[in-house]
Amino acid sequence: MQNQNTITYAFCAVILSFFLLGLFPIFQKLQIRWNSGDNSYCYLIIPLFLYMLWEKKKDFQFGQFDWNSWGLIPILMFLLVMLLGELGSVETLLYIGLWSCVVSTMFILYGWRLKELVYPLLILAFMVPLPPFINRMLTFNLKLAASNFATVLLRLADQTVLQNGNIIDLGITQLQVVDACSGMRYFMPLILMALLFGYYFCNKLWQRALLLVFVAPLSIAVNGMRIFMTGMLHVWGYPQLAESFFHDFSGWIIFVLAGIILLAFCLVLRLFNAPPAQSKPKQVQKTQPVRKWTPAALTITICILFGGSGYALHKLPTAVHSPERQSFESFPGSIGLWNARRNYLAPEILDVLWADDYLSASWHRQDRPNIVHLLVPYYKYQGTRHTAHAPQSCMLGSGWALTASADQRINLNPHGDIPIRTIVWQQGNTRLLAGYFFLQRGRIIINPWMNKFYLMWDSLTRRRTDGALVRAELVMTPGQTIDEAFVVLEDFLKALWPILPEFVPF
Repeated sequence: MQNQNTITYAFCAVILSFFLLGLFPIFQKLQIRWNSGDNSYCYLIIPLFLYMLWEKKKDFQFGQFDWNSWGLIPILMFLLVMLLGELGSVETLLYIGLWSCVVSTMFILYGWRLKELVYPLLILAFMVPLPPFINRMLTFNLKLAASNFATVLLRLADQTVLQNGNIIDLGITQLQVVDACSGMRYFMPLILMALLFGYYFCNKLWQRALLLVFVAPLSIAVNGMRIFMTGMLHVWGYPQLAESFFHDFSGWIIFVLAGIILLAFCLVLRLFNAPPAQSKPKQVQKTQPVRKWTPAALTITICILFGGSGYALHKLPTAVHSPERQSFESFPGSIGLWNARRNYLAPEILDVLWADDYLSASWHRQDRPNIVHLLVPYYKYQGTRHTAHAPQSCMLGSGWALTASADQRINLNPHGDIPIRTIVWQQGNTRLLAGYFFLQRGRIIINPWMNKFYLMWDSLTRRRTDGALVRAELVMTPGQTIDEAFVVLEDFLKALWPILPEFVPF
């Protein structure tokens, strides 16, 4: 029996090794996401998960294995999801697939007994960072809500305040509530804390739900209080206390305070706990007899799946055809009546852009009131962390507020017409009209999700994932209407279009 247990544990060690080695590139990408400011809490998830399993070591028989072969189906399904996520550059699908493979593998080992580990597995799901578009949306809304609350507090303190979105004007200074101060760094850790407090201290579902609902107003309130105190320090003549070390330290103090308030609220809810049920002797669950060859067969199959998918995830994105093209270095300095001043991006921007080649230039025309700033990043192949992304990703993260958006068509007579998505951004009194479209293997796409779909489709059917993003922007002059600005943008894109195919192959 001891020899059999040793062999079984050896099978588990082999499965774990192939899982870690085969999917190691995904762990590397996951660590990059964890290192961003809003996701640093993710480093706590795996230790928390292991601790919660350790707590159940007496009740859950971890050494008793069921070897349920039905778990191979979700493993195969989610490995395919990960491959599609890599081909379509949807990074979140990689991490969801990673978590799902852990759950599916544990289902193979423990079968339906895994339902006893639902809560630890739920906590483990927090290892998956929020998708960027959800993160941006939450950041933007939390930032505005905290700014509104801080403005109310400042007015209650008899201060004259003018608020414009996330900018709070105190007369003597302006406070801009940037993304790092949005409260997002409190929000997700507090969600995690609410789940843990509910797990350990509350035994009713409504109590746990109420804890989760309480997190949003708590995050807004404590962050608004922090902004309010920052404003008052400027009013009292101590601006240095609102900057540098003191600014960061106050963030920690506010987070600790939020955690204490959340715990206090949880302890109040605990007063309404149901009386503990009389414990019954735990029955030892009987497992179905396992054939001798089943553990070995399942281990080999799982290892092939993890090893093969890891190889495919590494090779598929670059195993594509990239057609010949002209480099943007030879792009002309004038097109039609438009003349350019070439710009070169800083290395830190290029690191985020991930492009293989790019064109950045400022274009002007003597009879037009606006300068058009053009950016065209080109990619020989596309996959996660090497792909074109819509400009909303950059603009929302740099303090611009989206005030209008529309899909329009530009008549390129005699070349037909093309769709373009226009967005009006505002920061303070500055308005920006931006237009963009994805130029991908002859397709003009304005929907980021359709762009992901065609990346997957063309990688499988055409062995091509090359493409570019065409992004043109202009600062609107005072009093200029959106329609007037669009005429300028349209005129420039009409001049640009005929020569684009030389640099972005169709």
